[in-house]
Amino acid sequence: GNTLAAAQGLIKKHDAFETDFNVHRERLNEIINQGQALIDANNHHSDSIADSIRSANDLIDRLNQSSEARRQRLNENWSILQFFWKADVVESWIAEKQAQLRSDDCGHNLTTVQNLLAKHDTFNSGLNAFENEGIKNIIQLKDQLAGSLASQADLIRVKQKFDHVYEKWQALIAASDSRRSQLKVAEHRFREIDDLYLLFAKKASTFNSWFENAEEDLTDPVRCNTIEEIHELIKAHERFMNTLGNAVVDFDELTQLDAKIRASQMGPNPYTWFTIDTLRDTWRSLQKAIKDRDADLQQERERQEQNDILRQQFAQLAQSFYKWLTDTRNEMMEIGSNITTLESQLSATKKKSDEIRSVKAQFKTIEDLSTKLEERLILDNKYTEHTTLSLAQAWDQLDQLGMRMIHN
Repeated sequence: GNTLAAAQGLIKKHDAFETDFNVHRERLNEIINQGQALIDANNHHSDSIADSIRSANDLIDRLNQSSEARRQRLNENWSILQFFWKADVVESWIAEKQAQLRSDDCGHNLTTVQNLLAKHDTFNSGLNAFENEGIKNIIQLKDQLAGSLASQADLIRVKQKFDHVYEKWQALIAASDSRRSQLKVAEHRFREIDDLYLLFAKKASTFNSWFENAEEDLTDPVRCNTIEEIHELIKAHERFMNTLGNAVVDFDELTQLDAKIRASQMGPNPYTWFTIDTLRDTWRSLQKAIKDRDADLQQERERQEQNDILRQQFAQLAQSFYKWLTDTRNEMMEIGSNITTLESQLSATKKKSDEIRSVKAQFKTIEDLSTKLEERLILDNKYTEHTTLSLAQAWDQLDQLGMRMIHN
């Protein structure tokens, strides 16, 4: 038989033959026993009977040998066909797995290549399991046939088939290793790119946070009350400008990272929505904010310098006016002690009273200057403790003093 089914059919036929042969052999043995009994009884045909018995035994032996030889050939053929059938199954399985390894897909990012590696590890586990089941099975069948086959031609056929299948198995193992190496190289490449993505995302986030804080400081309205305050703001801005070099370094690093990422020809960064273009816009916004801040600080410094000049002018006039009021009060208090006659005292007092009222026009200059200070929201003056109200009250008190002295 050339197929397992045909070989199995022949074996079944031979089984039936052996069953029938055993039945006939038992009957023939009974006849031989009967003939032997006649010989033992000294039958006059003993010689002829003995010859027939020998012929029957020879026939049984030859037929039994032929049956055993036939059985051996059928079993060998069955084993050979079974080996070739299992070898074909193994070869077909190997061909199917080889087709799976022909894929050029190495993923398009770290996640996809890691998924492919996980699938390939499962594929390799299947290879290991199949090696313990399929490959070792045909190795055992080959070894069994090598020890039992009598035909050298059959041995050569079996060995050639085994070598052919095992060579394909080794090729499959090599292809699997090559595929895994290819995926590991891709994983390493994508991991490097993923690390670049992560690094860019972290640096971009840090840079943007720094920018937001800087922008908040730079766009904070510049409005001071004293020249010292504007000087402090200018110093703070100078300190900020001194640290700007670090931001330049960070931005250059981001630019270099973006160039590396672009060179990899990958898609958008999955870890951040920031791009180098948005960061460039941010950087340009920062430069504009710095220029605007410089202009605002310069303008406010000029305003505070003008305010300080007005404060000094007011302080000078106020102190001079207050000194005059004080000196005049002292002079009026001395009139009674320096002048003896009442007429002279009255005349001197009226003269001082006229002087007091005449300086009211000078006080108008102080009031105008105070109004200007109020318009510029200058509510404090470190150069003097006097105010328009306090000076007006002091003048009024001095005027009242003059009138009381005249009345007295």
